[in-house]
Amino acid sequence: MQDAVPANLFVRYNGYFRAQAADTPSLIRTAQALRYQVYCLERGFEKACAQEDCLERDAFDNVAVHSLIFHRPTADAIGTARLILPRPDAMLPFEKLLAEKGLRAGDAVPLRTTAEVSRFAISNQFRRRRAEFETDDVGTRREPECRSSLPCLGLIQDLVRQSLAQGLTHWAAVMEPKLLRMLAAMGIHFTPLGPLVSHHGLRQPSYCCLGEMLERLGRERPDHWMVVTDAGSLVPESVEHRRAA
Repeated sequence: MQDAVPANLFVRYNGYFRAQAADTPSLIRTAQALRYQVYCLERGFEKACAQEDCLERDAFDNVAVHSLIFHRPTADAIGTARLILPRPDAMLPFEKLLAEKGLRAGDAVPLRTTAEVSRFAISNQFRRRRAEFETDDVGTRREPECRSSLPCLGLIQDLVRQSLAQGLTHWAAVMEPKLLRMLAAMGIHFTPLGPLVSHHGLRQPSYCCLGEMLERLGRERPDHWMVVTDAGSLVPESVEHRRAA
C-alpha cells in the first residue's frame, strides 16, 4: 500500500501538469512574459516600466536554458525557471556575489559543470484560482492542485532533464531563506555557501550536487522523487552506479 502513494502522486502530477524546455523563440517569450507577471507585477523584484513589451529579460537569457510548466486542463503556462550555463570566459552571477565577500565558488563546486538556477517562478494568479476540491473514491476532499507543490516539482523535473542533457553535475542559486526552507520541506536540499547577501533583499548563496540531492529526495520523499525524476527515468549515472554497487 505504501508503494502506491508515490505512484499516485506521480499519476496526479501527469494528469494536471506538463513540463517542457522553452527551446524556441516563442516559448522563451512565454517564459519572459511569466517572469514579467511574477517579478515585476507580483513581487516588484524588477521595475515594470524598465521592461519592454511586458517581457522580463536580461543578458543571461542568451546563455541559459529555459523551462516551462503548463497546467493541462487549461493549457496555460503557469511557471518558469532557467539554468544559466557555465562559460569559461565569464563568472556566473553567484560567483560574482561570493567574490565580493572574498569567497571562491570553485572551492565548493566544480565550476565547469555547475549551472545557476534562476528566475524560478510560479504565478500567483494560478495559485489563487478558486478551484473546486476533488473527491476521491472514498469521499476524501483533497487539496486543489493549484495550491500544491506539484508545479514546483514539475519545474524541477525539467531542470533535472536539461541538466543531464547538458552534462551538469551541480546547481547553484541565490535564494530567499524562506524559499530554501520551502524546498527543504519538499525534500530538495541546498547547502548554504557563505553569508547572506543583499540582492533585492537578503539572499542566501547555495549549492547542491544533483546526484546527492536526488538520492536524499528518494529517501525522504519518494512521492516527490517520482515526480522530479519522471518515475526514475531522470537519474544521473553516478547514482545508478552507487545503487548497483
